[in-house]
Amino acid sequence: MADWRVTDGLRDAPDRPAAGGRRDIGKLHADFVMALAARKPAPIAREPDPEDFTARAVCCEGLIDRVKAHLTALVEDAAENEPGNLIRDAELAAAIEAGLGDLKSDITGTFERIAERIRDDRYDGCPRGPFYRRRGA
Repeated sequence: MADWRVTDGLRDAPDRPAAGGRRDIGKLHADFVMALAARKPAPIAREPDPEDFTARAVCCEGLIDRVKAHLTALVEDAAENEPGNLIRDAELAAAIEAGLGDLKSDITGTFERIAERIRDDRYDGCPRGPFYRRRGA
């Protein structure tokens, strides 16, 4: 019989390794949720600095990478247990990679364009920011 732990009225999965050396989906999911909870994004101020949008782009990249890895693991686990080859034939892992890769590029590009626009407006186009101003003119 499996050793089930009960904590605060909730049942946890039994403490046992995954069968046949396969990855433990429950542990992967818990690690995924813990990583999300540990990296909370900082709010963007009403008068944001360009770095606020750059930081948000980096945050979104990391989030999408974690979602991509987790979804891929879930799909691959299902494919290992599927009696046919429908999951592999549908190439779901490749679709996850392509779709989330495009989304990551769109989000990152948009945030970087916003940061660049703020930098241009605020610092007269100087890429180094507020500490370096154009001389002359």
